[in-house]
Amino acid sequence: MKKLWMLGVMLGLAYAQSIQVEVQGTLPQVETQTVAALKANGLEVDRVLNLGEQVRQITGAGFPDYHLVVLKPEAGSLAAVAKNPMAAIILPPTVYLHAAKAGVITVGTFDGRLMFNMLGVAGPQTDRLAAQLEDSLKQLGSLQRVAPAMMPDPSSGMMPAILYFVPGAKAEDMVLLLEGELSSRGLNLTPNLKVGPVTVIMPCKSEWARVMFSAQPAGGFAAPCRFFAVDMPNGALVGAIEPMVMSIMPGVMGSPAMPMLQEAKKTITEILESTGGTPYRPTQ
Repeated sequence: MKKLWMLGVMLGLAYAQSIQVEVQGTLPQVETQTVAALKANGLEVDRVLNLGEQVRQITGAGFPDYHLVVLKPEAGSLAAVAKNPMAAIILPPTVYLHAAKAGVITVGTFDGRLMFNMLGVAGPQTDRLAAQLEDSLKQLGSLQRVAPAMMPDPSSGMMPAILYFVPGAKAEDMVLLLEGELSSRGLNLTPNLKVGPVTVIMPCKSEWARVMFSAQPAGGFAAPCRFFAVDMPNGALVGAIEPMVMSIMPGVMGSPAMPMLQEAKKTITEILESTGGTPYRPTQ
């Protein structure tokens, strides 16, 4: 994992954490164009989440229109999680659309060339997925790359995900346990998704979304926040995105998003601990 982060540092100099375009039109119009572009490049939509409305209902006015288009699992996502279940923290991909910038709708997603290499899952199928996402955006406008403001220190030991191993457990039971714990803590749940052998759980906490996306709207590629569970020999592996990974995005360090990310990490860790597992680090 340290080697992967060192690779990520080098790639971060050339690639971006997210890629996006700016499109003239209303959000419904641009969303229709986006779905058509995705379909033209072989990608299908699983669900569209109205994050902006959800956030405004809980935290009040002042948050822009913001939609999340979650894609159906395809060959690249299946290949990635088969190689490293940790890839489920960004899969299946989310395409975000928001009206944070006046006069345009911004459409974006993660840069697969950086993220797949950082997760150690790069290969022909993930390369194709990265190209499909990028080509879809290029159909809508001129591509912009949102490069990380900094890259994680490989010596810090931080991984892209927080992982726990639960001896003797079954992933399906862990999914039910995690979903119950998430609901009890006030996070909104959408139906989980199967990505190959991995079950992906997609909760959202409106307060976290408001703070994070006010600091950096391009963070939507990692929304909804993803938890996952997968069977392993002698037990189950459960995990979730490491919130502090988002701190490397421009505009986040030194903003109100930093204490929010620390709060999110504490909550996510407590939820994973509720499974009765112990912290886990991959041997590679």
